[in-house]
Amino acid sequence: MVAEQASLEAADVVDPTQAVQRDDYNEQQQQEQPIAFTAENAAADKAINIPNTQLKRTKTSANIEESKEANVGAEATTRPHVDATYVGWKQMTGWVEKDTLTLDDELVDLDQETILNNVLPDALYGDWYHFVAIIFVAGILSFTFGYFKFSLAPVFFVIVFTGLLYRTNSKKYRASIRELIQKEFTVQKIEDDYETMEWLNNMMDKYWPIIEPTASQMIVTQVNDILATNEAVPGFIKALWIDKFTLGIKPPRIDQVKTFQNTDSDVVVMDWTVSYTPHDLSDMSAKQLKNYVNEKVVVKAKLFGLTIPIAVSDIAFKAETRVRFKLMTPFPHMETVNVQLLEVPDIDFVAKLFGDSILNWEILSIPGLYSLINTMAKKYMGPMLLPPFSLQLNIPQLLSQSNLSVGVLEITLKNVKDIKRADTLINDSVDPYLSFDLSGKSVGKTRTVRDTLNPIWDETLYLLLSSFTDPLTITLYDKREKIKDKIMGRIEFNLNSMHDKAIQTDISTNFLRNSKPVGSLNFDLKFFPTLERKVLPNGEVEELPDLNTGIAKIVVEELHGLNEDNKKGSYYVEVFLNAKLVLTTSKVTSADIQKFGQDYESVIPDRRKSRYRFIVKDSNTEEIVTSMVQNLNDLIDRTEVGKQMIPLPGSKAKLKVTTYWKPVRLDLGSNSIAYTPPIGLVRIYLKKAVNLKNLEKVGFIDPYAKILVNGISKGRTDYKSQTLNPVWNFSIYVAITSPNQKVSIEIMDVETADKDRRVGIYDIDLSVLVKEDDDGNYVVNESDKDRRVRIIGKNGPSGEVIYNASFYPVEPILTLEEVQDLQKVEKRRKKLEDKKATTDMKKLSSVAKDIMTAEESEINELTNMYSSKKQMSLEQLLQFQSGVLAISVLNGELPDSGYFVQAFFDGNGHSRFNSPKINTKIIRDGWTGDVAIKELKNSMTTFRVTKNQYGNRVEKCASEVSLPTIELLKNCYNKPSIITLSGDNAAKLMIQVSWFPLCVDHLPANDLMSNSGDLTITSKSAENLMASDSNGFSDPYLKFYIDDFKDHLYETPVVKKNLNPVWNDTGKIVVKDRFNNVLNIKVMDWDAASSDDIIGRVSIPMSSIKIGEPMDMDLPITRDDGGDGGVLHVTFLFEPRYVLSVSKREKKVGDVANKGISSGLKVGTTVVSTGVGTIGKIGKGVFGAVGLKRKKSKKTKKEDSADE
Repeated sequence: MVAEQASLEAADVVDPTQAVQRDDYNEQQQQEQPIAFTAENAAADKAINIPNTQLKRTKTSANIEESKEANVGAEATTRPHVDATYVGWKQMTGWVEKDTLTLDDELVDLDQETILNNVLPDALYGDWYHFVAIIFVAGILSFTFGYFKFSLAPVFFVIVFTGLLYRTNSKKYRASIRELIQKEFTVQKIEDDYETMEWLNNMMDKYWPIIEPTASQMIVTQVNDILATNEAVPGFIKALWIDKFTLGIKPPRIDQVKTFQNTDSDVVVMDWTVSYTPHDLSDMSAKQLKNYVNEKVVVKAKLFGLTIPIAVSDIAFKAETRVRFKLMTPFPHMETVNVQLLEVPDIDFVAKLFGDSILNWEILSIPGLYSLINTMAKKYMGPMLLPPFSLQLNIPQLLSQSNLSVGVLEITLKNVKDIKRADTLINDSVDPYLSFDLSGKSVGKTRTVRDTLNPIWDETLYLLLSSFTDPLTITLYDKREKIKDKIMGRIEFNLNSMHDKAIQTDISTNFLRNSKPVGSLNFDLKFFPTLERKVLPNGEVEELPDLNTGIAKIVVEELHGLNEDNKKGSYYVEVFLNAKLVLTTSKVTSADIQKFGQDYESVIPDRRKSRYRFIVKDSNTEEIVTSMVQNLNDLIDRTEVGKQMIPLPGSKAKLKVTTYWKPVRLDLGSNSIAYTPPIGLVRIYLKKAVNLKNLEKVGFIDPYAKILVNGISKGRTDYKSQTLNPVWNFSIYVAITSPNQKVSIEIMDVETADKDRRVGIYDIDLSVLVKEDDDGNYVVNESDKDRRVRIIGKNGPSGEVIYNASFYPVEPILTLEEVQDLQKVEKRRKKLEDKKATTDMKKLSSVAKDIMTAEESEINELTNMYSSKKQMSLEQLLQFQSGVLAISVLNGELPDSGYFVQAFFDGNGHSRFNSPKINTKIIRDGWTGDVAIKELKNSMTTFRVTKNQYGNRVEKCASEVSLPTIELLKNCYNKPSIITLSGDNAAKLMIQVSWFPLCVDHLPANDLMSNSGDLTITSKSAENLMASDSNGFSDPYLKFYIDDFKDHLYETPVVKKNLNPVWNDTGKIVVKDRFNNVLNIKVMDWDAASSDDIIGRVSIPMSSIKIGEPMDMDLPITRDDGGDGGVLHVTFLFEPRYVLSVSKREKKVGDVANKGISSGLKVGTTVVSTGVGTIGKIGKGVFGAVGLKRKKSKKTKKEDSADE
């Protein structure tokens, strides 16, 4: 039975069917119980408005997760779950409401008088030597009575009198100690640099009795859950559980704190003294004893048919710690925390092997055990926590929950000079090599240099670094055949300096042997930290660069479904990284699921080419059961989308592998930013959104949509002003490198005075899009079926999006780099075959055979990886008009620091990809991006240098250049080329591109350049118009609209008093979405004294207008009453080109006046068109059209405003 969790909120109502009864609890104890235990605490509860909380006893197992509860009683874990008997200080003492301490109880005199208090003079008792005298006198009297053969009666009176005197003496002695403590609090202390934490201790004293039941409940629930399901517990223990548990009524205390001065501004060093001591329960009444409880834990184990309890109580410790905080500006504002114990903590406790029974046996009563524990603690804690060592916690790493190393240490080894020979029985040559250790674990070795005392390596190693506190151990060995290698010397190098100075060159330090120098090592060090998403002070999130270099950690978790008919099987898994064995799991025997939970972490120099081979072997026969090869990119993507279960070929089994990845910008040139070839393009056609959640307090949001791939933005629409039901009709193409990537639709709201806000997000399931044929090749999956999905915001559903999606695979071609790699592989194969032909395999050592086997395996893996791809020349690639263009910016020169580089393509007004902020004039760290090119012959590429990372194409920039994409491909494919950007501040970029053509003949027509352009309208004449004026005529003219937009884009002059007018007037409008737009024409009658009348209407889908040639059309005019309104004669000429329709982001009135109050009004909107009109002023259009508004003839401004 356990107490219901007591918290500062009201307790949840517990199902009465879960309540259990105790024989020694009466009905009152099973009802609601208040948590206040003293009058002071009751007052505190009232002050913070804590309701009376129910104290109920429920089954601990009720709180176990269903997934874990299902394992209880399974064959792999047979221990049953046993509920705790008592949890929390109240249940441990049988506390009831009447036991609540009052003020009178608190004032009970601890120095209650005894009989002897009133008789004995104060000088005869109350000090330490009186104890000695009492025991001495009692002993002499007892001896005397025994010596003279008295009966036991005199001895009895001696015992009674001695007991009374001893008790009286003890009470007075404890009273004197309390008086001394009170005096210490009163007397002014000599000034020191320690601070008091009594405010925190007082607060803990008040609220610990309230918190303790909840804390104890949580501990018991979670620990018992683990004990019942953990396979590490030996099998002969049939049940293991916490039966009784309380943390006691007294909280831990912070005795004193000292803050060091004269540290760096971003470093805080403090000394903390923490203690946890049990209550002194002497001189307390029974009622007080129920309110003051010491900590106690009773653990029970059932084995061999017996239940053995182990009780641990009266735990006390005192620890002096030193804590160092390294601060930083971005969240979580704390980079590292170093914890150090200044000395071995004083720890004491009472441990009884058989609990509180009469057969109990206190373990620490064994002579010498307590001192042994302290000695062992010092021995094993010393290298971790005692000075000068400390435990370093990387806070961002812990928050990310990936538990990866903090970075990569690059060691460039130059040479060792003047190695001193060691005394040895074998006077042989010295063949030195170096070994590197961190935290007692070997992390790397160099090659062996033969027969020299001055070896030269010129070798670079990359080591994983988990913290800066552990020194790097460099050991110099002498390689010897058939006997153990000889240690020549050792270096302990302090890595703390690498945190502040990441690059250290020309380091020279001596190897020591017997504290004497035996040689000098020359080397360089560089530290490359793992990159994390940073929240900048202005609230923006700095996205991670998409790098190929970093740290990968794979966790082989579980093997499912390999056994048939639920028979037990024993298996283990071997993991190979690039054909090198890096991990062998333990052997696990189970009927259903083999749980391994073992991991391997490594530095990845090229993510694209990293391959993991998983081999499942039978533990009994050592035969291979099944195996598979997975690309690292696929493993990362699987973890991102929650598809860690990987089917194993040739069986129904699945292997669960979780992969963690952190990018690290290693100094490997362009390899860090090398592009990963895609498998195809996903086309997402965003039609509209409906019923979006309004995030504004005044007005409506300005929504736009983004497409994310693994959380990185790959494209967006323009925003629609002031609406909850935006219509975009816009397609976005994104390249994917595996069918397991996470592709998302994210709806955002424009915020001009702050970062844009997310409305909601939806993850697209690629498994229904990306399909393979029987040969394993990806196939086209084109669909125009609309999907209506719900987007999820911060607080739940936030509207719906209507879209459709298609997949277009790319041609599997070899990149230039892969062609070079394949040539190297062929050279390695030929070299290996020559070596086999000239070597007697029977005479080779096992090590040499393993090396040769690993080389052959890697060659075969690389060959298989490239076998499905074909090689194409640039001329062949240029025959494909659609594909993926990958652009790598290798380096460059900017006008100043603090700039961004943007890339725009075709008619898209928003950048396809941006660089990170470049804090120097010289670009040293490049980046890579890609884009889908629909028509290579018509495509245009624009690079811009700007201060605004998310600025669109019409906003101000420092410099830019626009050039045909096909020319960029021709000049930058085979080798990098420099492109010069002109403007107010010139810039240069060194660029190399790759081209991956699509396996399709055509793409949807509304994605091509023919979907936008200039529409030239020649309004010739009209016939048989309806008379609108009293004179039997009309004064007709024409107005042209796109869709249902209120503002017209172009109008003709007025022809007076005519039913068959001839205009012969020409105007031009700009069209963005020809396949979806409708051209609406209104035939109007001009009136001088009133608003103009509508004579009739004409509507024509723009998709019906031919491209590139004049098209004469006779269009019937329909009156508003449905009657015949005559015929309109017009000529259309549509000339396709890419059109920009973005606008400058103006400050919202609400954002400027009071941020967050209103977004309903705009200062104004300027719509920019690249088209050239005939005459008039620039007007605006929405839904893809921007036009020219002709000045009206013979109409006043007032009349012009009266449109309909």
